[in-house]
Amino acid sequence: MFTYVVNKCAAVRLSLLLLAALLLSACVAPALLLSPQGQLMWAIMKPMVGLDPKEVNLFEQPLIKKRLEPLLGEHYQTAVSLLNTADEIKQQGPLFYVASNYTPLPQLAEKAGFVWNAETNQMAVLISKGGVTEIFAEAVEKKAKAVLPVWPDELVDYAKMASNPEKLLQQQLEQQKQQLLEQPQQQLQQAVEAQKQQLIDAPKQQLEQAIDAQKQQLIEAPKQQLEQAIDAQKQQLIEAPKQQLEQAIDAQKQQLIDAPKQQLQQATDAQQQPLSEQPDLQLKKLAAPVPKQD
Repeated sequence: MFTYVVNKCAAVRLSLLLLAALLLSACVAPALLLSPQGQLMWAIMKPMVGLDPKEVNLFEQPLIKKRLEPLLGEHYQTAVSLLNTADEIKQQGPLFYVASNYTPLPQLAEKAGFVWNAETNQMAVLISKGGVTEIFAEAVEKKAKAVLPVWPDELVDYAKMASNPEKLLQQQLEQQKQQLLEQPQQQLQQAVEAQKQQLIDAPKQQLEQAIDAQKQQLIEAPKQQLEQAIDAQKQQLIEAPKQQLEQAIDAQKQQLIDAPKQQLQQATDAQQQPLSEQPDLQLKKLAAPVPKQD
């Protein structure tokens, strides 16, 4: 009896383990078939199914935002604003998608939808306004042909309003190819310019600075010294004799002009002194009283 109970418990435990393994394999198996980037997307999207995209910041996830921004360009903010009005992240087969409920930007768009296809690892977004839908899909090629995005039932009618979606997708594929080709070329050009700066321009600048320094030492400094020596010689040979000559002229002028002039002035003053005093003496004599006679 005891053996039977134990075996029965073991069987039940084994059954539970097998059931858990089957459920786990059902979730993991599709992810194992994806590329490494697809596996990361699966790890993000699968646990979020049923959750509010705005509350879980779905479109702020770096792996998603990094792909959507170049895909949508100037339409990125418009699309995200509409998609954040959705109530939940949904799944239909391999399609994980978000569909807007209303538009906070009626002047720009009325409806937006986002889809990630787990089978092709392709992201696609549609933006609809006035019965016209514009589709943005990542370039995925199969047998040299662009793969059209697959839409869930909720977004099929809006996708049908796109004019010639295959041609549009082909154009987007060509644009993305062009970007992928031009970007490495631009990076290479920038690297070449940087190397040129390091290997040519910087040494050239250093050489020019060294030449200027040598020129300063070999030409400018001796030139300044020569000019200073010339000024000193000029001072000795021209300015000093000139000053001595001027001093000699002033001395000769003092002797020949100013001294005789002073002597003449003194003689004149001496002559004027007796002449001016004689009339005064005579006047005093006339004014003196006459002595009385006895």
